[in-house]
Amino acid sequence: MAIEAARVEPRLESAARPSLYAQVRWARVWLPLLIVAVVLVHQLLIVPMGGPVWSFWSQLLFYSILGPIVTYVTLTWIAGEVRLRERSQVQLQRTYRELQDAHAVLGALQRVTEQFASAPDLEHAVAAATRGVREATGARAAAVVVGAGVVATDAEDLSGTWSAAEMERSARARDDEVARSGKGEVVTTAAGAYVISLALRWGGAHEGSLHAVFAEEPNDKQRETLRILAADFAAAAEAVQGRTRDLITLFEVDRSIRAEGNLDRLLGTLVTTMALRLQATTAGIYLLDEDDTLELRTWVRRERGESALRPVARVTATPLRLGEGPIGRAALGVDPVVIPVLDDADRMQGGPLLRLAGSALLLPLVADESAMGVIVVADGEPERFPPASLPFLAVVANQVSLAVANANAYRKSEELAIAEERARIAREVHDGIAQSLAFTGLKLDLVARLLTRDPDAAAGELAEAKTTIRELIREVRRSIFALRPVDLERHGFVETLRRYAVDFGQQNDVSVDLEVTPIPELSMKSEAVLFRIFQEAMHNVAKHARAQRVVIDVGPDEIGQVKVVVRDDGRGFDPGEVGDRVTSAGGLGLLQMRERVESRGGTLAIDSVPGEGTTVAASVPT
Repeated sequence: MAIEAARVEPRLESAARPSLYAQVRWARVWLPLLIVAVVLVHQLLIVPMGGPVWSFWSQLLFYSILGPIVTYVTLTWIAGEVRLRERSQVQLQRTYRELQDAHAVLGALQRVTEQFASAPDLEHAVAAATRGVREATGARAAAVVVGAGVVATDAEDLSGTWSAAEMERSARARDDEVARSGKGEVVTTAAGAYVISLALRWGGAHEGSLHAVFAEEPNDKQRETLRILAADFAAAAEAVQGRTRDLITLFEVDRSIRAEGNLDRLLGTLVTTMALRLQATTAGIYLLDEDDTLELRTWVRRERGESALRPVARVTATPLRLGEGPIGRAALGVDPVVIPVLDDADRMQGGPLLRLAGSALLLPLVADESAMGVIVVADGEPERFPPASLPFLAVVANQVSLAVANANAYRKSEELAIAEERARIAREVHDGIAQSLAFTGLKLDLVARLLTRDPDAAAGELAEAKTTIRELIREVRRSIFALRPVDLERHGFVETLRRYAVDFGQQNDVSVDLEVTPIPELSMKSEAVLFRIFQEAMHNVAKHARAQRVVIDVGPDEIGQVKVVVRDDGRGFDPGEVGDRVTSAGGLGLLQMRERVESRGGTLAIDSVPGEGTTVAASVPT
């Protein structure tokens, strides 16, 4: 500060003075006038004071002394002003060079900071930081260590002393030293080099270190640049890690939604993922019932002294009313709610999740502008949830809302499908098997009456009844085969098709050929829809086609979807005449088959000509 003050004073002093040119212009006016005034005073007042001798010597002394004195004073004044201006000029040039150096350093810092701040992941950010340290500070080698597994080095060959491999080994050792010392900066000299190691800290913890190797002791500017880079990189690395955690969380949420069909297991996975992301001790989900009460469906928590979150066994938790208490009020809104400090009233009205909490985060679940529930994340410490994470958590809450809405819609569609299936089976039993059995019963009654009067007629009627019973047995077996559950999740889509084809051929005495081209992985819903269409097509072959051979083609289609094509050589039919009347124990007509495929964004094509067989081709996106 003293040096800066000394540098500033001359600049202020020179700035306060008028310019040298202006002073010289004024001197041209006042200096001659002053000389004339002095000469007049001397001639009029001093010279008359004595005789001729006095007059001679006074004039001689006056003019011999006054001229040099005036000249000396004038030149001294001019020299002082020029010297002062020269000193100011030199100071100005020095300041300009310092500003140029500072500008160059700031430019290098900006370039380096942009490089690692815009890195897509932590590894690229670390690599950019090591290159930037050498670029901005002139270090001969640099290394950055983050965590236990990320290390990057950048070094030139210093007679083999500081190669990249050696830098990585020494950087790990120095990182341990910096962590143990607890200091922000550690300086060592080794192998003729000067090494500065700076700690990288964020979130209140030691996360790594930055190391720079100089051939000689760095100056203050290099040290300050290195410290700025370390601070900027720590902030950038924390942001990159946060983005990476957010992406991983979104990926895990999306994968859970796609892979998990059971709603309770899905909710348990989602709240566990969110609690881990926020490092909270408790998390759960309340879902809104039909009577406008919030029911606790899933609850995970971390017990004291444990690191893992564990699901809490289903407990009898009193439902919360919509609009009452912090959770009930949050369910009425659409924006996340952060309660930094919970008071006793909030804990009493917040159910078991908030009973021992110090702070809480409430994420409303909303779909189609309708309240569905609330995600509750809580921790025993106050002020644990920063507002900066709310936009990301709102995205996660939207994903969960969609998952719950889809699960509810799927459950309702399953209930509707079960009801429709029961009604259809009842119709088929009534119109088919029941009538055939009634007809067979009448035949047997007739046989009983004809046994004594006309044994030959009775034998004929009995043979016809036996034929009818055998056909009924085959029909019942076909129905049982079509309705039995299929474990797609256990065996996989292609293997399940293979097993079904083998069993189908044996059950119906039909030759079945399966041709498979490798396909991409299908979602569970797409697998279920495609297999259901395949199953219905095969059952229609068994019931209606009277085919001898069936060819099944499985593989990707021309637009990248997965297709299943079923071709038979049976009697065929006219699709325009049949419409939606082709039903079976499998349960779908042609219109229902098409609707199911199109609901998944796929296509269904049916090609059939009477007497020439039938081709059913279905494709769905992955």
